[in-house]
Parts: sequence; structure tokens; C-alpha cells
Amino acid sequence: MNRFKLIGSYEEFDIRTISEMDSEIVYIPLITEQGILRYGVSKVVDKMLGYGICPTENGIDVMAIATMVYLADTRISRAKTSQDSWTREITIQIPVIDVAKWDSVRNDLIRMLNFLTGDKWNFCFEKRNFEFDDLQSKIKEKTEFEVVSLFSGGMDSLISTINYLEENKKLLLISHAGDGHTKSAQKEILEVLEDKYENIKPVQLDLWMVFEKDIIPSGFTDNTTRSRSFLFIALGIFALSGLPEVQKLEVPENGLIALNVPLDNLRVGSHSTRTTHPFYLMMWNRILDTLGFSISVENNYWDRTKGEMASECKDKDLLLELMKQSVSCSSPGKARWAGLPPQHCGFCVPCLIRRAAMLKAFGFGNDSTEYTKQSVTELRINHNMGMGIQLRSFEYAIERIQKNPEIAKLLIHKPGPLPNNQEYLNGLADVYRRGLNEVGDFIHTSLSNEVTK
Repeated sequence: MNRFKLIGSYEEFDIRTISEMDSEIVYIPLITEQGILRYGVSKVVDKMLGYGICPTENGIDVMAIATMVYLADTRISRAKTSQDSWTREITIQIPVIDVAKWDSVRNDLIRMLNFLTGDKWNFCFEKRNFEFDDLQSKIKEKTEFEVVSLFSGGMDSLISTINYLEENKKLLLISHAGDGHTKSAQKEILEVLEDKYENIKPVQLDLWMVFEKDIIPSGFTDNTTRSRSFLFIALGIFALSGLPEVQKLEVPENGLIALNVPLDNLRVGSHSTRTTHPFYLMMWNRILDTLGFSISVENNYWDRTKGEMASECKDKDLLLELMKQSVSCSSPGKARWAGLPPQHCGFCVPCLIRRAAMLKAFGFGNDSTEYTKQSVTELRINHNMGMGIQLRSFEYAIERIQKNPEIAKLLIHKPGPLPNNQEYLNGLADVYRRGLNEVGDFIHTSLSNEVTK
């Protein structure tokens, strides 16, 4: 097991590594010698300035911390550097404008990231003497925005975007892609939306953040990317710090996925993702409030299933048209094992929830998405193999909830802490039940139709 300490620097411009007996210290330059932010952030800043959005120094600190966290998460291997093939020990040391404020949220930040990624994080804050005082002079004509929302290229963010455009909202979309397939999906969807909503074209701020594979020499690489949502939300805060007229970051995610209750006893802890879990978003809001940001992070779809979101979309014809371009699959790249280009597998948890949503909203046979594995019968037969395990887990969870619907009130607490608000908890339990039954309807309908063919 290796411990890692990453030291962000505004004064050093080359990566420097110091190896000790059981730890590695790596100095990470955050700017170039010309004072330009590294790792793709400067391109986002240039685009922001072009729309009259100038990030604050506090906003820059949020983005810099997220950069360091994402770097550590993607360039420190769980398999090679942890004792249990999962939990890593990572310390981030970084200069910030207001050390006292960041020290006051240090414990909350650690708790939030430990919850999100399943690692052991630590943070050391020191005074940042470098300031970006020249950004203000580069601002172009200001563009007015009414809504700032995450846009991943997935089905939920697509529905949210369509809904806001149908309401004629001036929309700023925040995007990040860690692979070319997702980035292409975002681009293709936006081209259609820009053409259809010509008078209120949405504006996209997209970040392409990648690091050299050997930036941490003994870290190797890791593809679990549990911190991706931390970077995603931080990018939104970064932009909103320069938009005082908008005080909310929208994080559109259906309630079933946001809760992500383990389907069986094997999917526990951070092996089930927590990217939009209510506790995680609550911790973001707590930290932002303490830091003095007038910004909240909210999921307006916490009480809707994916199928309900699709059924209630304000332009269902457009949604149906764009579904082929959207990406829901947890790992579309695995299609290459079958000699296919990146596409939806059809059998992971997000794919099954997507397929159930399409059935609810559009009826059987109207999902034009290409799935590597289409047949639910085949998945069921292979329930003990990789492609059938998730279906079997769903069937187990659905049977359990149908036998005892009240157990939902207990199960929703399994992924993490929840507020002590009975009305809210009842809403979470209800969306969990409805979400599982939605998948159950899909399984039953698919099996019935496949038998009759």
C-alpha cells in the first residue's frame, strides 16, 4: 500500500516527485509559466469570458481543488496502491485565497469525498499569493442566463434541457467528458437543439480534462472515476461564481438512480455510485454556504422515476428523436469485446433503467437505441454471468419490494445518511418503489413479447 500526497503549486511549473518508504509526494503545477490555468481549464475560462462570465478567486479555488481530486482519482490505481483493492489514502495540499474559510469546511469536505469515492482523503490549505486579477479586463459583452444546469449527454439531462428550452429559458449547460464517445454524444445532441431552438440557443461550457498517464509515477491509472461528479459540480460552481444573477446549479437525475439503493447485499458501499445521492448534494450545499457562496446545488427530479421524466417531457417527439445520441450506459466502451463500436450494453444497471423508461414513455418496440445485448430472455438465462447478473439483482430487489412495499422506508437509508424529514423520506421511498416496479414492468413485458416471436 502507498500513501500519496499531491501538492498543488502556482509557483512551480514542472512536475516533481519525492518518493519515501511507503508514500509518494508529487508537486503538481496548476498554471503555466505564463500564468494560464492548466489541464483544459483555461479553455473553459476563455469561453466564459467570451460570454461575460468572470470566475471569482473563490470559484477558482473550487476548480483547482476539483482538478487535484480528479487527478488523484484517475491517476492512482486502486488495485495496485491500496490494501483492499479499493481504498486509497490521499492528501491534497493546495494554496487558496481564504485559508480560514477552507479550514472551516475541511472536515465536511473530507466526509463528502470519503462518502463519494470510498477513499481516505485529507486536505492541507495554505495561502495563495498568486491572483488572477487580469481576467476582468478580458471580459466580452455580457450574456444573460436564467438557468445553469449540468449536461452530461445522458437521458435525464437531455430531458431537463428540452424542458427548459420549451419554457424559453436562457440556458447555460455545464459539461464534462472523459471519453470521446460521450463528448461526441453531447456535440450531436446540441447541434440538433441549437437548430430547433434557434432563438434561444443553449450555451455549453465543456471541459475536457485529461492527464498524462505517468503524471504520478507510481500511481498507474484508475478508471472507476468516482470523483467525476465532484469535478462536474465544481465546474458548475466555477461558472456560477461569475454569474451572481443565477444562484442555483441544476443536477438533473431521476430518483431511483440518485438514491442508488443496492439491489442486493453484494452491491454495498462505494461499489454503488453516489454521484447524485441526496447526502452528497446536501454536503455540497453545506460547504458552499460556509464558504460564503450564494449558490445551491439541487436535483429537481429527485421524486421522479426515469420513465416518469420521459413521459412528462415537454417535447416527447424530440426526446424520442435524440435518444439514440444520448448515453446512459455505465461503460459503452466494453462493446469492443464483441468487435463493436462504443454503444449501450443493454444489461448494466443504467441501461436496464433506461430501457424500462423508454417502455413506459413510448411503449414496447419504440426504443431505437442500439444495445449489444437486446434479449432479456438471454440475459435471464445467463443470470450467473456478467451480462445477466444485474438483471437477476433487479428481479431479486423487485420481488422483495413487491412482497413487502413498506421495506422501502428502511432500504432507502442503506446507501447513506438522509435528512430527518418524514414527508421527504416518504417521497424517496415512493420513488424507489415506483422505479423498481418500472423495471419490473419492462422485464415482464420484454419476456412476454420475446416468447411470442
